[in-house]
Amino acid sequence: MARTTTIEWPNREKSSSKTMRAIVVLALGISTALMLLITVLGWDMFQQARTFQLIFVAVNVIFMIQIIRWSRGVLPMAAGMATIIGIFGGVSVSSWWARDSAGYIDASLSGTLGTLTLLMVLVQALVVVLAIAAFTQNWQIEVESHHHHDDEDHPRRRPSFEHGSATA
Repeated sequence: MARTTTIEWPNREKSSSKTMRAIVVLALGISTALMLLITVLGWDMFQQARTFQLIFVAVNVIFMIQIIRWSRGVLPMAAGMATIIGIFGGVSVSSWWARDSAGYIDASLSGTLGTLTLLMVLVQALVVVLAIAAFTQNWQIEVESHHHHDDEDHPRRRPSFEHGSATA
């Protein structure tokens, strides 16, 4: 008899887990899109921050891919990264709006960037809450199932013609 072991993840089969995974990926996608939009619109106004913006975007994409693959381990990292991005964004909102006045180059763009940055900060707060909620769903729990089946080549499975057991 051969033994087959299968591994199942019962918490991944729950509709609540599937829904939460999709919502976290969507929130990270919105966050990533907002960061890209802010980076592209403010490219000339960002100085050394461009590199960090692009790194944050790349890391968010990696997090989304990993979460789609049911990696629970990246959820706390996504929450931590969203906290850092939220802090940077929260600090910069007022400076964007301060530049939204006469005398500044691209004053109207600065106001737009301030509004987009505020929206991004709110999305970061949402990512933190969702990632932590998803983390509590215990996607990593595994259950092993052992199945026994008869192997076709096993001696007890072959018809026996020995000792007169076969009839003509």
